[in-house]
Amino acid sequence: MIVITNTKIIENRTKWAKRLSPLAMLALLGGFFLNLYSIMYAVNQAEYTQYTFILLMIGLFLSIISSNLINRWVREPRADQVLTNILKKFDKDYALFNYTINPPHILITPTRLYVIVAKRQTGQITVKGDRFLRKFSWGRFLRFFADESMGWPVAEAQDGIKKLQKLLKKKLPDQELPEILPLIVFVNQNVNLIISDPAAPVLLTNELKAYLRENNKQRAIPAPLRSNLVKIIGGEYKKIEQ
Repeated sequence: MIVITNTKIIENRTKWAKRLSPLAMLALLGGFFLNLYSIMYAVNQAEYTQYTFILLMIGLFLSIISSNLINRWVREPRADQVLTNILKKFDKDYALFNYTINPPHILITPTRLYVIVAKRQTGQITVKGDRFLRKFSWGRFLRFFADESMGWPVAEAQDGIKKLQKLLKKKLPDQELPEILPLIVFVNQNVNLIISDPAAPVLLTNELKAYLRENNKQRAIPAPLRSNLVKIIGGEYKKIEQ
């Protein structure tokens, strides 16, 4: 198994998460104490109210950004770590790319390519067609601003496929390209999926290996083309063989 991960972007996003979190806290505390001061001592409270509101909005905005960065890039296991751990026993005909280009996760198998959309959400999730609905819980309500948005996984995968196809056609204009398919994987074990007629394959981590083995029995990608695909998608990043 070949794994190529852009560690630079992980380090960069981790630094920003650690920088923005204390700034968000300072802004929120500043707004709180300024409001407290205006109530206790200020004659003209309207002026202080304006600055209080600005500080609180800045703090809230920075909190949302830092929370999203922490959830994706700091909290372990990250999506790239989970995917690498699951797939590491496959042979060298499989290659996983993490954050080397957009889309973030791409898998080359013996017969095709997959654009993987990794989701970290927990709890009960109902999948109907291209809709992903999370069951309400008070715990998630209280973590509203810190909780990662579900988004539209199928649309994310389709957009990633279009971007990858455009890149490969530009780099390999005379080649017959292999099939590129979407794959949505929930990387957190504490999730309960209820799936009905999904618009794209939706899998738990313990289902991924069996799915790939079952769906990769067609004609193999020629070795020269595979080598070109690895170079294009992997770029300058370090290759690690698991």
